[in-house]
Amino acid sequence: MNRLGMILVACALVTVNHRVWSAEPTTNEVLTVILELSDGSRIVGTPGIEAVPVQTAYAKMSLPLKQIRGVTMEADHETAAFELRNGDKIKGVITLGPIPLTTLFGKVTIPIEHIRALQVSLSGGAFARKGLVLWNRLGSDYEVARSSVGPGGKFNAGRFVEGRFGKGIELNMQEQFGVTFPAEIVPGPDGCIEFWAKLADFPTNIRQPGGSWPGLIAACSQSGSQDFMLCFCANDGAANGGLCARVAGLGSAGTGQFGYWTYARALNSDEVNGWHHYALVWATAGIAGVDNGQRKAAVYVDGKLNTGFWGGGTGDKLAVPTDGRFGLLSHQGTPSGRVVFDNLKIWNYAKTDFSDRDTELM
Repeated sequence: MNRLGMILVACALVTVNHRVWSAEPTTNEVLTVILELSDGSRIVGTPGIEAVPVQTAYAKMSLPLKQIRGVTMEADHETAAFELRNGDKIKGVITLGPIPLTTLFGKVTIPIEHIRALQVSLSGGAFARKGLVLWNRLGSDYEVARSSVGPGGKFNAGRFVEGRFGKGIELNMQEQFGVTFPAEIVPGPDGCIEFWAKLADFPTNIRQPGGSWPGLIAACSQSGSQDFMLCFCANDGAANGGLCARVAGLGSAGTGQFGYWTYARALNSDEVNGWHHYALVWATAGIAGVDNGQRKAAVYVDGKLNTGFWGGGTGDKLAVPTDGRFGLLSHQGTPSGRVVFDNLKIWNYAKTDFSDRDTELM
């Protein structure tokens, strides 16, 4: 049985365009405004306004700030393009005075002519109730950099194509680190990372004897080593095979034992090249309902438990690199194949009910 050594990793992600709304606005949501200024500065604060008045070609309206995702100003400092949270896009002339903000360094007032772009971040309310710590839709450069919940990602490579809900990000095996996030976004002691992915142009069999081909998500330190990932593998070095997971400090798992594996067998599906929903779940005290709560890491595919074999020891403390990055698409020298990712979410509890996977959360 070959054991894996240090693996150089790549990371990347995915997202959405046509939006489905599953949560009603609540009264305890917290608004944060992020301003990108014309001199390159970036200011974050609590806004002193509740709405933005805009004159369009067909009507004069007042857009509530909590319904706005982003605003991009044109060169005349008056015309603006709005992206709303329900997917609408509106263009018009802003009739707005200086914007007051409460920031870390006190209260400031920013004239509209100095603003290049504006992003509105919502927290609390429905998001806090569900324990969501990161939601990135990855349907465009804009969405990658501006997560709907949590810190924005960094776009490094790839292209935006049709995704599961709208647009997603496609990466080939030469495009490593397509999108990354700070590694500390991965929560502990319990958590869940879920996303949609679609494989294309991979062979029938998973490469043997080992290696990730491909790895879908990973956390890696600046030295390049990693021990937190979800990957297809015939032999992950800890006796696991199929769709394998390593959760640093908590153990490893696979669809089954190492050996001959096809992608179809690993996914338990004849639709290898179709869309599948993936989730990596961990709990330091054991995942409820998984092997009588004895297992600390498991994988779900299309809402069903996909893990049936656990190899290697299990610890009692999650260990994720905090000096590096987390992201999607890590691989070990795979020459061909493409993956499209969509709608990444990270939760701060061991979520195992994925009946909501067909609805894009808002």
